[in-house]
Amino acid sequence: MALALTLPELEARPANPPETRAAKVGPWLTLVAQRNPAEAARVIGDALAATNRVAMSDARRLELAEAYWNTALTLWPQLERTFMRTSHPLTGDALESAKAALTLAHELSVAYKHLLASESSRRIPLGGTRMLTALILRCLQCFARILSTSYLSYSPVPQRTWHDAHAVYAFARERGVHLMSIGGGEADASPESVYVQALLLALANPYGFHPGQLNTVIHYLHEHAHVAKLTDIQPVHRMAKAVAIVPVGHDFPPFSAAKGGSIEGSRLFLLTYDLAFQLEEELQKLEAGGATPPEVKRDAASRLAYINLLKRLLRQWAIPPARQFNRLPSRARVAMCAGLHGVWQSSRGQHSGNATAATGMPQMTACQVINHTPAGYALRQVDRAPCTLRIGDLIALRVEGRDALQVAMVRWFRNTLKTSALEFGCELLSDAPEAAVAASEDASPAPLHPVVVIPEDTESTPEASPAQLIVPPGTFALEQAVNLRRGSGSGYAVLTKLVEQGPGFELFEFVDVG
Repeated sequence: MALALTLPELEARPANPPETRAAKVGPWLTLVAQRNPAEAARVIGDALAATNRVAMSDARRLELAEAYWNTALTLWPQLERTFMRTSHPLTGDALESAKAALTLAHELSVAYKHLLASESSRRIPLGGTRMLTALILRCLQCFARILSTSYLSYSPVPQRTWHDAHAVYAFARERGVHLMSIGGGEADASPESVYVQALLLALANPYGFHPGQLNTVIHYLHEHAHVAKLTDIQPVHRMAKAVAIVPVGHDFPPFSAAKGGSIEGSRLFLLTYDLAFQLEEELQKLEAGGATPPEVKRDAASRLAYINLLKRLLRQWAIPPARQFNRLPSRARVAMCAGLHGVWQSSRGQHSGNATAATGMPQMTACQVINHTPAGYALRQVDRAPCTLRIGDLIALRVEGRDALQVAMVRWFRNTLKTSALEFGCELLSDAPEAAVAASEDASPAPLHPVVVIPEDTESTPEASPAQLIVPPGTFALEQAVNLRRGSGSGYAVLTKLVEQGPGFELFEFVDVG
């Protein structure tokens, strides 16, 4: 098969030729890498981009590519530390670090694609099967780095990344080297193992991970992704559970077969039955008191977070949630604020005073609706002073033309990397949030804390949600009785179930006890 990859045109006589002598480039890379990581990555990425656009021998290009690759391996962790745990939208050094990390990964992929395209065009590869496999593997490792950097920075995956990743793996499969490894360090992996890990990571809804969770998932995939199977034979399976379709020839990631849809051209099928069974067994052991992996902290909160992460992976890889409503496009304007205090202030009514709550209404940020369903919104911040957000943040929304205030949780977001704009998705929790205050029943004197009541659904259906209470983190405990003051009334409630924990709040179900 012909290997069609996205490559820039080569210039035989560039106006400003870059340095391509390895003896000069090596020391220069060592010197530049000592600068600020964002500046170093930007300078090195620009130099590599210029190198990728001039003609040279394959031997020289390979020597240069390996020198740039080794330098990038030292820079990427430094860049990730800058933008991984910052608030969003990205600004300043965090934004520049994310851009530089993506550019560096992309230009390295271009360098190795040049080499692979040249090697694949020969009837008899000059470097033999080992060289061909090494180039395929390095290309796929570059694609994996582009994807992980995009997900860590909550940024769009660059165009044609998935198209070329699918093409390179399909070529490896056609040449019969997809299961080969060449030994030594990262190269112990085969092209298929790297590709399958990238597919599974994309299926896990990576833009919804909390900071730090993506690396946990990547580590898990290094250990267990081999359990998933990739085949070109369409499986016969009712409801297509634990099956994902890989759209070879298209520029988009794999998608669950259970979600329907059709594509033209060839396709592969990723089977995750065995991976789902393994996850279920691991969850059973953990919930029975089994030990967590060494990289997970030993405290109860970290253990619970890891268990919830595995449950989420099980849903995404085995039975991904089907979309219940079609997304409807819209251009409505929305005003929003983030945080429990902002939601409380926006929804407050007449109630007893609370000394710990801030006074005055919170500052609202302007957003535009991209699309919406009855369950939530996809929004784009259009304010000159955008609101900083984190995955799981509580937000208050007021849609233009409506009087009702809504409360929601941020489930995913994506930086544009062009400006400080941020696109994000939120899940609606209530159309009628009610500000209140609460105190511990057994505390004396009992300090009052700002809380938000989410009334129970009035519809008597199995899916109807019971009454819920949003409280500051660590304020109350499960099965604790609290004195709840709503408006001019006062009563007692018992917290019966911890539903959600997010940045700056906890969400409990509760029942009134008089």
